Amino acid sequence: MEESLPRPPSPMTIDGADIDTLLSNSSVLTRREVIERRLRRVRQLARCYRSHYWALMEELRAKYREYYWTYGRSPFKVDDLRPEGTVVSHENANGTTETVNVGDDLVRCAFGGCKSKAMALTRFCHAHILSDSKQRLYRGCHIVAKNLPTGPSFCNKPVLRSVVPCACPTHYQLGEKCLLRAIKRAGYNISTNRKPSPKLHVVVSEFVRQIQNKRKIALKATVPKPIVLKKHE
Repeated sequence: MEESLPRPPSPMTIDGADIDTLLSNSSVLTRREVIERRLRRVRQLARCYRSHYWALMEELRAKYREYYWTYGRSPFKVDDLRPEGTVVSHENANGTTETVNVGDDLVRCAFGGCKSKAMALTRFCHAHILSDSKQRLYRGCHIVAKNLPTGPSFCNKPVLRSVVPCACPTHYQLGEKCLLRAIKRAGYNISTNRKPSPKLHVVVSEFVRQIQNKRKIALKATVPKPIVLKKHE
C-alpha cells in the first residue's frame, strides 16, 4: 500500500474576493471602493501576522522549556558511552588541567573551583562566562564597585551587550534609586510605588545643576585665599 503524500497547504482566500471579481473588469474605481478594498486586505494581513506571531511565541516557549530543562534545572546527568572509571582531562580557565572520572557531571563550569552547570555551547556557567575568550554575547558591568588606592574597581558581572546602560540588575536598580532621590531634591514629587519615569527636561535640569555645583566647588578650591594683614597697635 502506497503512502499518501502530504497535501500542500491550501491557498489563502482573500476577504471580499467575490466583490473584487465583480469589479475586476471596471476601468475606473471610486475613491471609496479603493479605500474599502485596501482596508479589507490590511485587516486580513494584520490577522495573519498576529496568528503567525503567537505561533512563533508558542514554539519559542517550548524551545525555552527544553533549554532550561537541559542546561538549567535538570537533575539528571548526561550518560557517557565510555566505560566507567576512564579518566578525562580538560583545561580550566586559569590554565591548569583538571582530571575527572567518567560518570561525573562533565557539563560543569571549567572555571577553577566552580561546580555550576555550564551554559549551552560553552564550558562556563553564567557567572564565569566572561572567562570564555570566544563568546561575544556578554560584557562586564561598567559600574565602579569600589575606589581603591590603585584605581577604581569595576563590578564586572556579566551583562548582555544589548543592555543599555551596561549595568547588572543590582547596579541598575541602585541607579534608579539615586535618580529618584536626585529628582526629589530638585523639588519634584514622584510616587515611590512605581518606577521613576520623569520627563526629559527634569532629568536634564537636575544634571546641569549637579555639574554646576561641581564646577563651583572645583573653582573655590583653585582660587587662592586672600592674605589678611593685621594692623599693629
